[in-house]
Amino acid sequence: MSLANPTNLYLDVDYLGSAEAFIDDVLAAINKEALFDEFYRYEIEELCRFMHCFSAPAGTVLLQEGEIGEHLILLLAGQVIVRKTDLAGKPHSLALVGEGSILGEMSLIDGQPRFASCIAAEATRFVVMSKSDLNEILALHPRLANKFLTMLLQIMVERLRDLGNRVVSPGTRPIV
Repeated sequence: MSLANPTNLYLDVDYLGSAEAFIDDVLAAINKEALFDEFYRYEIEELCRFMHCFSAPAGTVLLQEGEIGEHLILLLAGQVIVRKTDLAGKPHSLALVGEGSILGEMSLIDGQPRFASCIAAEATRFVVMSKSDLNEILALHPRLANKFLTMLLQIMVERLRDLGNRVVSPGTRPIV
């Protein structure tokens, strides 16, 4: 795994080790998400070779809005609040997500600051994939990387459609 020192990634969070040791937990979590249906067990095992597992108590900020992010997380257990701050500085909860959810994929892909904060609503376990890990998978396993990136794209498109449906109510006339 190319994440140089995974124990430095988070403060006040327990590093549990390579995700390879948690393959059954990863499989149980991703079985909650239909987008992972296209992956074979051996592919998930290979992805786990490039990820690390962490445990965090309730209240821990896992991803901070506005910070540069070079990793994504896959929730194995627990729930996380996704929170966005408006222009007046007031935080708004956008979602409560749980086991099998992927967070932080946008910053991993585009290198831009985090769109929202993700805070553990309860004790949480999660695995991390860094940008350097993804690049290593691209180099060593291009077909698997393509499959994984396609899944991330599907997640982002689904969230964009959901946002569009929330913003624009049926019957609203388009601005021309």
